Amino acid sequence: MNPQPDEDLQRRLQNLEAEIRSSSVVEPQTQEQEQRSQSGFASFNLQVERFKNMFNSLSTTKKLVVAGVSVLVGFAILQTVLKLVASVLSLALLAVLVYLGYKFFVSNSFQRKQ
Repeated sequence: MNPQPDEDLQRRLQNLEAEIRSSSVVEPQTQEQEQRSQSGFASFNLQVERFKNMFNSLSTTKKLVVAGVSVLVGFAILQTVLKLVASVLSLALLAVLVYLGYKFFVSNSFQRKQ
């Protein structure tokens, strides 16, 4: 065996170990900084994780009940959003019709008088 490759491998191994140690020391600091900088999104993710843990701890029957209620609430929200969109479109159509009516009837009658 040649001692040169063994020494080279040992040096590389030590360098890798030093990099791993330095990255593990730096990692908790960056995690703390990320937790400080992300407040809203991080708290939302935390709430989602808590809900997942709570949901996974439920029995099968309770999971079905929660899933059913979630589907019903989801459909109710979807229905509300669709009604809101339909109302906005109806108001836009009404505004266009009122404008066209004004243009044709009121403007034409005003021009005839002059």
